[in-house]
Amino acid sequence: MPWTIYRYILRELVKLMALSALVLVTMVSFAAAIKPMSDGLLGAGAMLKFVGYSAPTMLGFVLPFAGAFASTLVFIRMAADNEVQACLASGLSYVKILAPVAVLGLCLTMGLFYLSNFVVPGFYRAAAETVESDLMSVLVTQLNQNRPFSEIDGYVLYADSAVQDDASKYPQAGTAKKLIRLTGVAVGELDDQSRVRADSTAKIANILLFQDQQGSRVTIKLLEAMRYQADVGELEYFEELTLGPRDLPSPFGDDPKFLSWPQLHRLGREPDGFGDVREAKTTLAREMAVAELRTSVRQQMKAEQGRTGVVLKGRHQQYRITSPSVRTVDGALVLESRPNRPITIEYPADGPVQRRLEAVSGLITIKPGDSPWRPTASTELSQVRVFKIPGADPITEKPTDSLPPMNWPTPIIDKQAEQLPVDQLNELARKHYTRSANVTQAGLGLQRNIQKLGRKIVSQLHERAASAITCLMLLVFGAVLAIHLRGQLPLVVFFWSFLLAIVSIIIIHTGQSLAATGRMPVAGGLAVLWSGNAAMLLVTFMVYRRLARN
Repeated sequence: MPWTIYRYILRELVKLMALSALVLVTMVSFAAAIKPMSDGLLGAGAMLKFVGYSAPTMLGFVLPFAGAFASTLVFIRMAADNEVQACLASGLSYVKILAPVAVLGLCLTMGLFYLSNFVVPGFYRAAAETVESDLMSVLVTQLNQNRPFSEIDGYVLYADSAVQDDASKYPQAGTAKKLIRLTGVAVGELDDQSRVRADSTAKIANILLFQDQQGSRVTIKLLEAMRYQADVGELEYFEELTLGPRDLPSPFGDDPKFLSWPQLHRLGREPDGFGDVREAKTTLAREMAVAELRTSVRQQMKAEQGRTGVVLKGRHQQYRITSPSVRTVDGALVLESRPNRPITIEYPADGPVQRRLEAVSGLITIKPGDSPWRPTASTELSQVRVFKIPGADPITEKPTDSLPPMNWPTPIIDKQAEQLPVDQLNELARKHYTRSANVTQAGLGLQRNIQKLGRKIVSQLHERAASAITCLMLLVFGAVLAIHLRGQLPLVVFFWSFLLAIVSIIIIHTGQSLAATGRMPVAGGLAVLWSGNAAMLLVTFMVYRRLARN
C-alpha cells in the first residue's frame, strides 16, 4: 500500500480543513450571537461564553464546506504539480489515489453523526442557559439605570433598584436557581395586543429564576401589592401577589433538533414534556373543566325544580343563583324566568343575605380561567330589580346587569388532571366529555400535536444522518472535480463544489421540513431529504466516469 502518499494527502487535507473550519466556525458563532446581543439578552462578557458554547453546534454546517474546500485545493495543487500523473504512472488507480479522501470522509461522517446526536445538544443547552442566566444580569443593569425591562413575555418591569442575590439564602425561594430583589416596583401585564390590562405596584418584590429539563421560567412575587385591572376597573390589595411563571426567551426554543438521541427516543415514548403537546394538554384540561362546570351548574340548577340553585364564588363573596328554567345553547347556559318565579341572585351566600337580584332572563358564559381546573363563569342579566335585605321593595331597576367573574367554590376537576399522561387524559376526555364539541376538538388537537412530534423526531434523526453523509460526499466530489478540472482556476472548481454543497443542504433541510410539518407524508419528505445525497452521489459518479475514461 502507498502509505507515504496517503500520509501526505491526509496531512494536507486535515491541515487545510482544520484551518478553514476554524475560520468558518468562528465567523458563524459570532454571527449567531448578534441577535441575542441586539435583543438585550447578552452582555459583552457573556457573549464570548455564548460563542464558545455555540461553536461546536456549528460544526455540522461548517465541516462539509471546509471539507470540500480542502479537498479541492489539495488535489488542484497535486494535479497542477503533476503529482496525480506521477501516481498514475507508478501504477496507482484513481480509486487508490482517492482512498484516503474516502477514509477521512467516512471518519468525519461517523464523528459528525456522533456529535450531532450525543454532544452538540449539550452545547445547545449550555448556550441557552448562558443567555437565560445573563438575562438576569441585563435585567438588574437596566432596572438600576431606571429603564423599563420588557424581555419577559407579557410583562413590563420597572424598579427603583435591583440586586441579584443567592436564592439558597431564602427558604421561601424553594428550588429557584437565582433571586433578584427589587424595591419600588411597578409591573405592567400586557394582553395579546401589547396593551396594559393590569398594573401592580409594591415597595418590595422578588424575581425567582427556575430551571429544569423543560426550560427556564421566572416568577415575580410582590409583597404588599396594589393591583389595578383595567378591564374590570377593580383595585385590590394583596399581602403577596404572584405573577407567572413565564418562560424566558431562548434563541433555541423547544425543538427536537436540540435534543440528544436518547432524549429523542424518550420524548417519543413520553411526549408530555414537549412544548406543543404540553400546551395542547393544558387546552384539553381547560376545556374539560369548562364542560364539567357547565354540567355541574345546569344539574344543580335543575335539582329540586330549580329552588336550591347553585353557589358560585366571586372575588370577594359567594353568590347563589336560582332559575326556574335552564338550557344549553351554543355552549352557554340560558336562564329563563316563569310567572311568579324570577331568576334570583342572593349574596353573600355564605352568610346573612344582604342583597337579592331578580331578573327576567340571563346568560351564563363559561370560559377557561387562569388555572386549568378553575374556569370562569360570566353572568349577564336582563330586566333586573335590586333588593336590599331586609326590605320588600326594590331599591333600583336596571335593563341589564352583570355579575363579577365567578368560579366553582372548589377545583371543578382534579388539579392533577393536567399532569396525567397523554393517553390517560385522552381516555378521561373520551369517557366523560363526549358531548362537548370543544373537548372533542381539543382532544383531536392533542393527537395532532403528538403525531407532529413523532414526525419531527423521525425527520430530525434522518436529517442528522443525511447531513453527516454529506461531508463524505463533498470531500470525494471536491477531489474528483479538482482532478477533472485541473486546468481551471481553483476558485472556479471550488465554486462548483460550493454550489453542490448549498443545493444538497437546502434539499436536506427542505425534506426535513416537509416530513416534520406534515405537508406531505413522512415517507415523501424523507425521500426528498435523501434525494440531495442521491443527486450528489450521481454527479460524483458521472464526473468520475469522465475522469476515468480520460
